[in-house]
This record gives sequence, C-alpha cells and structure tokens, in this order.
Amino acid sequence: MSDSVPTPPSAAEALRLADRAGAAARQPGELPRWYGPTFAFTFTAYGLGIGQVIETGQIAMIGGIAAGFAAMTGGLARVAMRSDGIVRRGMPDGTGGPVASAVLAVCAASAAAMVLAWQAGGGPRWIGGAAGLAAGLTFWAGTHRLNRRVRRLKEAD
Repeated sequence: MSDSVPTPPSAAEALRLADRAGAAARQPGELPRWYGPTFAFTFTAYGLGIGQVIETGQIAMIGGIAAGFAAMTGGLARVAMRSDGIVRRGMPDGTGGPVASAVLAVCAASAAAMVLAWQAGGGPRWIGGAAGLAAGLTFWAGTHRLNRRVRRLKEAD
C-alpha cells in the first residue's frame, strides 16, 4: 500500500476540467437511429392512406388521417427531443435557412413523385404512396444533413 494522500487539483486544473465539462454538456447529441426510418414510414403510410381514401371516395376521412399523422409525428418528435437530440440543447443561429430548404425539398420531392406516378398512369393509391415515400425519404435525408450542420455550428461556438 502507498502512504500517498491524493491531492486536490490546482485551481487552474479545476477550471480546465470545468470548461471541458461545460463544453461537453453544450454539445448536441445525435438524433436517434430510428428517427429517419420511422418518419419515412409514417410519411409513406400517410400518403397511402390519403390515396386510399380518395380512391374509395371517403373524402370525409382525410381529416382523421391528417390528425393521426400529426399526432404520430408530434409524438415521434417529442420522444426524439427527450432522447437528447439536437433540439433539446438549442438551435444555433444560422439554421433558419437550412430548415426552410429542408421543408421545401420535402414538398418538391413529394410533388415530383406525384407527377411521376400520375404520368405513369397510377391511381390515387399509387400517387399518394409515391408522394409519401418521396417525402419521407427526403425528410430522412434532410434531418440527417441538418443534424450534422447543427452539430458543426454548435461545436464552433
């Protein structure tokens, strides 16, 4: 056994450790791995549901499907935020443009898929499913890119 007694760190060393701990606490976490695929599936199911409702003429159900989609995506986003995702630690300045670009990309991908499915002779189910799948995959890719950008901006702070 050693007779040495542990000595407390010096003030400078303690401040350095505190700074490192603070920087680690401010660093945003990664989005959960399930986030992108789950949203892609949810968008696809929503598109297929809307297409099915239109094809069968039960237009009154669109509101219920939209409410279900909103509840599902809201719940998924809440779980992702609580699992230490990027939003929990705050969004840095300069992310408004990339967020707007991601939203526009989802809309454009959905519209392009709808046009392609319609041009291919697809019915409402195919058109809705194609739109949902394109929107979901674009959302997945967009959130992945946005998460990386936010991490870089937060690390630069």
